Amino acid sequence: MSERRSITRRLLILATLLFGVRVEAQSPMDESQVKAMFVYNFLKFVEWPVDTSVDAREPFVVVIIGEGATADATERFLESRALGDRPLSVRRVRWDHSLAGVRAAFVVERDAGKLHRVLDAAAAAGVLTIGEGESFTTSGGVIGLLVQDRKVRFDVDTTAAQHARLRVSSKLLALTRIVRPSTDRSGPPQ
Repeated sequence: MSERRSITRRLLILATLLFGVRVEAQSPMDESQVKAMFVYNFLKFVEWPVDTSVDAREPFVVVIIGEGATADATERFLESRALGDRPLSVRRVRWDHSLAGVRAAFVVERDAGKLHRVLDAAAAAGVLTIGEGESFTTSGGVIGLLVQDRKVRFDVDTTAAQHARLRVSSKLLALTRIVRPSTDRSGPPQ
C-alpha cells in the first residue's frame, strides 16, 4: 500500500471515529450532544497565535453566546474537560460582552446585526467562532455545524480563520463538508 493510501485510510478512520456519528432518534445521544462533542474536538485542531501574556497553565476560556439545546449541551460537555494540560473554563455571556482572554466562542445568535458584531469582535480578538447552520460560515463565522443526511457535518470559512489569525489543521479541513472563503467579509487578513 502506498504511503498516500495509508495516510488517506488513517484520515478516514479518524473521521469515522471523531465525526461519523449518526444522529438518530433511537440513539441515546441526541443531535445537540453530538454537536457539543464536535465543538470540543474542533478545539484540538486549531492553533491560536502565541500570546506571551497568557500562562500555559491558565484555563482555556470558551464562551457560549446565546441560548438553545446545543448551547446547553456544549456547556455541560465542556465544563469538565481539558485541552492538553489546560482546563476548560466555560462561561455564558451576552452578545455584547468583551472577548478579552477568550479563545473560542460557541455562538447561537439569530439577530444578524448582533451576530456580525460578535463575529467582528471575535476576529479582532483572535477567537475561534463556532455556530450552527450553513449561514454561520457565510456570515463570517469560522466553523458552522449542520445536519445533512442525519449526520452532523461542518463547514469551515478559511478567510474568517485568517482574519482571526487562527490556523485550522489540514486534518480538520480534510474532514469538512465545504471549505469556503466567506462572502460577507472584506479586506485582507490581518
